[in-house]
Amino acid sequence: MKKSFYLLASSAVLLALAACGNNEESASGSNAENEERTTVEFFQVKAEAVDTFNVLIEQFEEENPDIEIDQNTVPDGMTVLTTRFSTGDIPDLFITYPVEEDYVLRVNNDYLMDITDEGFIDDINPEIQDRYIENGRMYGAALSLNANGVLYNKEIFESNNIETPETWDEFTAIFEELEAAGETPLIMGNQNVDQTSIFNLNFIAQKFDADFWERFNEGEIDITEDEEWREASEKMLEILQYAQSDHMGTNYDQGNEMFAGGEGAMYFMGAWVLPTLREMNPDFNENFGYFPFPQTNNPEENVTISGVDVGLSIAEDTEHPEETLKFVEFLIEEAQQFANMDGSFSAVEGVEVQDEVLEGLSPHVENNQVANWPNHYWAGGTAAEADFRSHTQNFFNHEDIDQYLADLESMFSSYR
Repeated sequence: MKKSFYLLASSAVLLALAACGNNEESASGSNAENEERTTVEFFQVKAEAVDTFNVLIEQFEEENPDIEIDQNTVPDGMTVLTTRFSTGDIPDLFITYPVEEDYVLRVNNDYLMDITDEGFIDDINPEIQDRYIENGRMYGAALSLNANGVLYNKEIFESNNIETPETWDEFTAIFEELEAAGETPLIMGNQNVDQTSIFNLNFIAQKFDADFWERFNEGEIDITEDEEWREASEKMLEILQYAQSDHMGTNYDQGNEMFAGGEGAMYFMGAWVLPTLREMNPDFNENFGYFPFPQTNNPEENVTISGVDVGLSIAEDTEHPEETLKFVEFLIEEAQQFANMDGSFSAVEGVEVQDEVLEGLSPHVENNQVANWPNHYWAGGTAAEADFRSHTQNFFNHEDIDQYLADLESMFSSYR
């Protein structure tokens, strides 16, 4: 009897508490909704796109009040993402690049969701989207493409009667003319190790195709004995002398501020920087432009580096597959808005370039006169990319080509 009485009394208390809880919830009007709301983590490594994604996330959440998108952006994001994979702490959704070793390894270890048959795949340019094919299936979706070229100050060019160059000889002559006129020909932010490759990979991308990298990764090519690597290194040093005197002590943010403020004539940079520069200079669109990097004296051989900038992969073991897929589909549907805000080319068909600065690179991209980022082909993935940048930064300090090539050969050999 005592036991039965205790149970009855406890039940009564619980019912009373529940009633109070219901009354409190009806007063607030939102507790139950919040408890039922699904949170999807979006690990986003592109710092320049945080504000753009925030706008789109807000729109998505308004249309889908039961889903919350938690955008997570941290410094050195790709390295952090690799660490999270190694510990099993994999985000629901994250940026990934096709072809590169990290992507291939994650596919073959069953970390990524197969999205080949999702309807939004049909909306993406197949020439771009097919880069995600691995073992006959796709585990990522391309949203946008970056492009890397030479930003230039129109006022400085016009005041010195300089036309944008199409050949290497015209390019180097411009540096000499600008220096003779007392201008700072080039702004570089080489204190940040990642900025070094924004410049020198232009030469590497022009010289070496996917077939080269396959043979290279098999150890069939020795960098120290390759004349094209040596020629590319010589060109790097030839241009480096025209950068501002403290370029090794200038970081990325300072370089952006200097160039946007009119302190230099040219700036080697990808299109991802455009939103940042526009915030720094409200007249940026009128006063600045882009031209393709002229690596050779044959304009038809010159290429623009263009790779997947925002590619989206979903964790195979995500607890929220439907919600995550719904957000990816939304981003593909809003590709025009993303391109307009982000300053990027779109991988989605039917999206038009409406960025007047970016139009300077459009002919190369539209005519497929492009090359993928070389580091996407390297054995070693993200780790090899980081090491390459470090050796390049050292090279910009010591300017010893033999040492640079020996360092790179040793580094790449360790990853083979």
